[in-house]
Amino acid sequence: MLSVVLIWIYVIATTYLTGFALLKFITSLDCMHSQKAKGTYKKYNAHFRASYIIAGLVVNTIYAEIYSLFEGVGLVANVLMVAFCIVIAIYYRDELKSDVTDILRLFVSGRSGYYYLVVFLIMAYGTSHGIMHYDSDLYHAQAIHWIEDYGLIRGLGNLHVRLAYNSASFPLSALYSMSFLGGRSFHVMAGFCALMLAWQCLDIKDIVRRGQPILSDFARVMGIFYLFTIFDEMVAPASDYFLSTIVFYIVIRWLDMNVKHERSYVPYIMLSLLGVYAVTIKLSAAPILILTIIPIHRLLTNRNTNKMKALGLSVLLAFIIVAPFLIRNVVISGWLVYPFTSVDLFDVAWKIPKGLAEYDAKEIKTFGRGFTDVATYGDMSFKEWIGPWFAGIHGINKIMLIMDIVAVVVYIACLIYFFAIYINKKAGIADNKVFSISDRRMVNFADFLTISGTMVACLLFWLFTAPLIRYGVVYVYLTFAIIFGRLLIRLFNYVGYESELAKKSITVVTVIFIAWLIYKGAYLVRDDIPSFNARNFLIQQDYGHYEVASFEISGVTFYYPTGDDRIGYEYFPAATRDMSQEIQFMGYDVTSGFAPVSEE
Repeated sequence: MLSVVLIWIYVIATTYLTGFALLKFITSLDCMHSQKAKGTYKKYNAHFRASYIIAGLVVNTIYAEIYSLFEGVGLVANVLMVAFCIVIAIYYRDELKSDVTDILRLFVSGRSGYYYLVVFLIMAYGTSHGIMHYDSDLYHAQAIHWIEDYGLIRGLGNLHVRLAYNSASFPLSALYSMSFLGGRSFHVMAGFCALMLAWQCLDIKDIVRRGQPILSDFARVMGIFYLFTIFDEMVAPASDYFLSTIVFYIVIRWLDMNVKHERSYVPYIMLSLLGVYAVTIKLSAAPILILTIIPIHRLLTNRNTNKMKALGLSVLLAFIIVAPFLIRNVVISGWLVYPFTSVDLFDVAWKIPKGLAEYDAKEIKTFGRGFTDVATYGDMSFKEWIGPWFAGIHGINKIMLIMDIVAVVVYIACLIYFFAIYINKKAGIADNKVFSISDRRMVNFADFLTISGTMVACLLFWLFTAPLIRYGVVYVYLTFAIIFGRLLIRLFNYVGYESELAKKSITVVTVIFIAWLIYKGAYLVRDDIPSFNARNFLIQQDYGHYEVASFEISGVTFYYPTGDDRIGYEYFPAATRDMSQEIQFMGYDVTSGFAPVSEE
């Protein structure tokens, strides 16, 4: 735990500074100032608690990805990053002093700061030990090890096809793994992203001050539920945890802005760019980009030179986020987006054979549908696999899926109602009370439909690609929560929050929620006792250890597991089996890259 705490302090310091510099620069640009009146502009101020850190995560990930193009992401990469952070700290010293004062005030003027500190320590304890994700010992650890030692190797996917599953989370994990300190590679960044979500969810306490729920509170409840489910697993550097926590964060912040009727387009642009970043972590997040409709619409409405500059800058920043991810894809696998072969742009010697890539894609889809035999079940139609798949879902996940189905129907009804309102307004019918609402409520309704529609699209995309629960759990949890949450808030508005019924209902729900938190906390403690190890208070649990055998390619020793297909981090470099007859160096050693053995 102590090792996790120390690394997290380092992560917070470096991401805060780089994120601070980025947001200060962006918000200083004239094109990012929102017009309040003719000739009057307002500068957007970022929310200091998390916005800088999240922005810094994106910046430092891009830095690690770019650095990996040239050499291993280790000591030198960290020294350069720290040097850059020192320059930032000196340049913005006055603003940073003010921010530090504001943060300290959280501890001096109230209990708020201590809440965040307690959550920090709880999440650090959860990240210090737990269940190592199967895929982390299968290939995540090896992918991170390659980035630490070598950066980027041509055709690495030929050695171990899953190493071609490029994720932006791996360079980020390598940057903060501290492997250069003594050989052990720490894996704390999935837990750190979970910490960011936990801090965001902590704001649910404001419901006591408000005396009523807002839409983002429903997303926060589901975020808390998700954190409970991964508490004993976030020790692993699995991309699923990075993705889910970031998507939760995006949706919660977006809903907060929707409730506050945020008029500046800057925070929407920033969250849209965070959505682009989420796609580089895992491609299944692609539909989250539907949310960009909101800032694009605002920029194109009553457009002026500043708005067009803001749009151009947004496109440039999105390209900067995506470019190193795509370059890494091509270098590792020869494909722009592995394992999708529909986009075939590069004819390189290290390219993973098309047939193997297509089989790999089919295997992902088949496994997601609950089957392991690709030859038998890979080409099943929707009608054939949906029944067995749904029957294989159990417990609370099945209940939530059923609620999602109902929520989708409700969403369609809301969409029809919105268009009826829109047509009514276009027709200029003012006396139709059923389909007449104010322009402000119309915009708010449209934003809600965009947010919930994005979740519906993400849910359907997940369902028709690879519907393994852990791949799309964030969409399963959020879709019904947002749509039903909106209906409940509308119901409370109708009844009146000051009514006795509303007050009693909120009190009862609050008591149930607190009791649930206590129950889940006690459940976690009970489950933690059998695996408790006092050593984890000092040092984080390592990757798994497995029995291995070895093979050689041009005098270089490689390892492979003799039990199942997991090998962990220690034995490096590794493959899943003896590959000596299937691949070859493109030159004289590992750094030259790997290519399939020619069949000629």
